[in-house]
Amino acid sequence: GVYNRSRLPGRNDYFQLPDWNTYVESGQHLDLTLPAGETVNRMEIRGAAFGSLAHGPDAEHATEVLATRPRGVVRSVQDIPAQQGGVLRFSNVEQETPIQEVWAYNVSEGAEPEGTVKQTYVIDSQALPDYTNLDALRHYIDGRFPAAERSTVMALPKGAGSRRRGADSLPTQPRPIVHVLIPSGVGDAPANQPLIRSWAYSWENMHDGLDGVAIDLPALGLPATHDGLIPLNIRIKDPIWPARDMIDVSVSVQPGQKRTLWLDLRDRILTPDSLWLSIASAAPGFDAAALDGAQIRLVFKPRADALKEHVADRFNQVRDNWGFLVEEHTTSKRQRLYARVYADLSDLLRVDPDHELGRLYWNYISYNSQGRPPYTAPAVPKGVPAWAFNQVQDLAQVRQFVDWWIDERQVAYGDFGGGISDDSDLTQQWPGLALMGVQPDRLNASLTALSDAVYRNGMFSNGLSTIETDELHSYEEGINTNSAMLYLNWGDPLTVERLMETVKAFDERIILRNPQGNLLFSSNWFGGNKVYREPNWQWQKPYSFPVLHPAFLLGQYNADPTGRKLVIGLADGYLAHAGTDEKGRFTLPNEINWATGATRGGELNNGSGGGDTMHTFWAAWRWTGDAKYLQALDYRVARGGPGALANLGENYVDALGRQQDWYPKLTAEADAGKTGFASLMAWQASGDTKYIDALHADGLQAKVQRAYMNTEGHWWSDRVEAPSEFLQRARLGGIALKRNQSWPGHTVSWRFDRDGAAEQVALLVHAP
Repeated sequence: GVYNRSRLPGRNDYFQLPDWNTYVESGQHLDLTLPAGETVNRMEIRGAAFGSLAHGPDAEHATEVLATRPRGVVRSVQDIPAQQGGVLRFSNVEQETPIQEVWAYNVSEGAEPEGTVKQTYVIDSQALPDYTNLDALRHYIDGRFPAAERSTVMALPKGAGSRRRGADSLPTQPRPIVHVLIPSGVGDAPANQPLIRSWAYSWENMHDGLDGVAIDLPALGLPATHDGLIPLNIRIKDPIWPARDMIDVSVSVQPGQKRTLWLDLRDRILTPDSLWLSIASAAPGFDAAALDGAQIRLVFKPRADALKEHVADRFNQVRDNWGFLVEEHTTSKRQRLYARVYADLSDLLRVDPDHELGRLYWNYISYNSQGRPPYTAPAVPKGVPAWAFNQVQDLAQVRQFVDWWIDERQVAYGDFGGGISDDSDLTQQWPGLALMGVQPDRLNASLTALSDAVYRNGMFSNGLSTIETDELHSYEEGINTNSAMLYLNWGDPLTVERLMETVKAFDERIILRNPQGNLLFSSNWFGGNKVYREPNWQWQKPYSFPVLHPAFLLGQYNADPTGRKLVIGLADGYLAHAGTDEKGRFTLPNEINWATGATRGGELNNGSGGGDTMHTFWAAWRWTGDAKYLQALDYRVARGGPGALANLGENYVDALGRQQDWYPKLTAEADAGKTGFASLMAWQASGDTKYIDALHADGLQAKVQRAYMNTEGHWWSDRVEAPSEFLQRARLGGIALKRNQSWPGHTVSWRFDRDGAAEQVALLVHAP
């Protein structure tokens, strides 16, 4: 997790951000389930965390203390009594102090397995490591390590050709670490050098899987440094991603004593990439020559036996690594985090091209550019209208998604582990589902628990966020949660009071008249304790507008004059800065400076969040009836068609009386195969439920194929969604709520006498 509001010294300074991807009470325990048939007798931990390691049949009963880890240790190696199965629990003394890596080993005497194939390589420190299939690793080492830590040697099979190295190819004053490179094949001699002829030795296109690596360490003629021993750290790098270790283990040897190590790796079906091992020592004088003659053996096992661990590990790496990237959703391999997940996923599909979840991840990551993976739709029962069947199936998927997050992720504190600021985005999906009649009491209780957690965690000060942050994240610190609460708790005094406090704060401190007399957002970086007003922070942006959610609700349902004044005034202020483009068309600016009235960023349509601003103009028109506010809506439609307003929750086509010119355009889109808003409008225009059938069938497939990613994939909680806006339009006559959709547009709500009934009743509401 990211503890930006950290309790630790030096980690909570003037630049505050929300907590992300963590529980409020995280960082206290790490629970690790041991495989039932595997023995563990050593723990190696890297990180600053200090505390105790205990074992038990489960986390609750992990009370047998096996070891303690003191403060100030970065890397610890601790032998523990042998354990099989159960749970290891590390209890942190100081919450949030991190653990970077945990390795659990079984260290014992034994022989290396015979394997199906065994390849043998010998280290020669005088061989120049210039094979071209080592280039990428050599360049990585040169870029990653300072010059004194670049002692690099090559391990070759007997009979392989090599060139002798010069003295200047090794550090003159080397640090005690040696990088051992093993070429994947001997056919990659550099240009203008002798070739290997009539012989080969490689794991290129190897059918079997790598089981592990055996190393015959030579007798080290070096002084002991720790209790008569020489400590060594050995790492074997992942061939497809050298920044990742396949094993990182610490051992000790006596001076002058040969030893053989068998390192049982997680099984891998190797690519043609070369292999890199690093060996570091605490003994002075440890250098490249110290490993001369060391023999390294790669032991292979049957492919069928190796596939299980290879596939499991690569998929876990894809799942976990994409979880860090899902918000950016980049596809640029210049960004190393994406290059890593691309390598992992490519390797998974290389070995298991039909891996179902792997294919679904790739479909998502590649923006569906290769078409959706195969999908079998549920059969429509005889006598049941297809639109009705698909609608309730679609609705059931939304319920399953919400149930999973409540059952598997929400804890007693009330949060879901995404950081409350992101959890508050997640639960914007709760009210719409509850108003459709699905578990309204359960969803309200879940939402209330999160709302209470916001205040328990001290996230509000004077009606605004406690932290100072940007215009959008200030909304996500709980203003959105308070707003969502009102949909399910109309008139609740506490909820109304909290919303009024926020509206008051905006009226007095944030939304102010500028020197030109226009009402604008005066800051885009603020909190309840401080508002930044320097010129750089005085730009009103499209993402400034979601925070108006309380003003919309109080203005509409309580006729609150302050809320209405803010919304209407902002709409007027925006229109005051309207202009025309090079074609003479009406246009709105992207950003407006509060102090000067200057604009930047091109048109509103050029920036992010432009659709969110339309609620302001819609509300102003609804409250005043003044057609001038519709200029903003017409501006959006002129640039993107009538569907560009789909973020408005009401049935705006009918409300604006634009059936004659907008329905034909939307119906044409639906007839061309476009689902979504166009499908709903085509049904409303024609009454033909085939459009609703296609809409919900598409929504059902998308939810089914995204279900794992949205749940057990453990994406950041503001990135997961089982979209229900089209279900809401069909069943409620409009969208009650979705994320950043601030104006309630539904006409009706439903409540059923028994649980599960909502998913058995299909509804179509044409509104208004």
